[in-house]
Amino acid sequence: MASIKLLLNKQRMLNNGTFPLVFQFIHRRRKLLYYTKYHIFQQQLADGALEVEYCEASLYSMKEIKEINRELKRDYKRFQNRILELERNNEEYLVDDIVEFKKKKSHRSYLLMQYIETQISYKKKMGKDGIAAAYHSTYISLKKYIGMKSARKSDIRMEEINFSFVVGYEDYLNAQGLARNTINYYLRNFRTIYNSSIRDGFKPKSENPFTYIQTKPCKTIKRAINKDDMKKLSSLILPVHSGMDIARDMYLFSFYAQGMAFVDIVFLKKKNIRDGILSYRRHKSQQLIHIVVTPQMQELIDKYANDSEYVFPIIDTSLSTSIYDQYRLALGRVNRYLKKITFRLNINVRLTTYTARHTWATMAYYCEVHPGVISEAMGHSSITVTETYLKPFKNKKIDEANVAVISSLKKDCGVCKFLI
Repeated sequence: MASIKLLLNKQRMLNNGTFPLVFQFIHRRRKLLYYTKYHIFQQQLADGALEVEYCEASLYSMKEIKEINRELKRDYKRFQNRILELERNNEEYLVDDIVEFKKKKSHRSYLLMQYIETQISYKKKMGKDGIAAAYHSTYISLKKYIGMKSARKSDIRMEEINFSFVVGYEDYLNAQGLARNTINYYLRNFRTIYNSSIRDGFKPKSENPFTYIQTKPCKTIKRAINKDDMKKLSSLILPVHSGMDIARDMYLFSFYAQGMAFVDIVFLKKKNIRDGILSYRRHKSQQLIHIVVTPQMQELIDKYANDSEYVFPIIDTSLSTSIYDQYRLALGRVNRYLKKITFRLNINVRLTTYTARHTWATMAYYCEVHPGVISEAMGHSSITVTETYLKPFKNKKIDEANVAVISSLKKDCGVCKFLI
């Protein structure tokens, strides 16, 4: 007989430290995970338990936990009854057959905008503010597109989303004069939301409308400044703790800390620094990175010494503004000041929080640091990402090598005389 167990999928930990709550089925040595819509902390589910416990860090209130437990018990009983029903039929069955009734039951009419609203709310509850913000911007864009198509419509049924609808949306975004990568960003979010609705029970009647839609990000030119510009930037005299001074310092800290991303600088806590070693998990890839705190880094850390848990006084937990919104506001503010510094120093490449990362990678490459080391230092998910990152600089290095070889013909050496 098939076995059923409630557990956490510990291979899929979210950034907030929670895990997906799943029912695990095992039948004829085949395993299937059925995902509930809940994410909880490890201490909230004892081994072999069928109830979720409340804890202070819980994403759900005590009242919500009680309702979750009632729902879990109902589902567990239904799954058990389904297994007994399949066993009584004396026919061979697959592990997928156990959850088939659940999929059929979840089939209902879905409204696109309404569904996106629920997803935004859910992502916020899960602590995934970045995804929630991405979905919200896509929501606004789709709402305008639907309104343009029909002034009397504010929402559409998911069944109406077909290839023609998606292409029309792509054309609409093009007509707004958006860059290709921005268009692809909206389309990727739309596709993710659509696929999520299928996992939640929506049954599309036609083929996937995104099958022939290009959503992959286009390659962009990697921008980096040279050593002379870095020297000008670091020696620039600015009013202490002014907006431009803070922006410049955040740029320098990013460079000194192996191209640390701005989001990681913002959320860097004092507890991340121990015995002269800075350790943190990169927000984007979750790679664990260790950095020796250099004198240059320490100077900036001391300069912004404060009483909060964060190294730099960018996040203020006493404010009503969410931590994520504070980060986004800081990102825009710092980049605006960096733009002013770009013009002030007459630097050809526009300074942004991201060019500091590119600059460190470029200089490391020109210092003959192996791409594998650069990859690990920057927290890339694989060396392939790093090689793509460095490709424009490799080409430049090849060009410089070619110029050097040709120039060598002018030198008075035995080989060159022979060639001439």
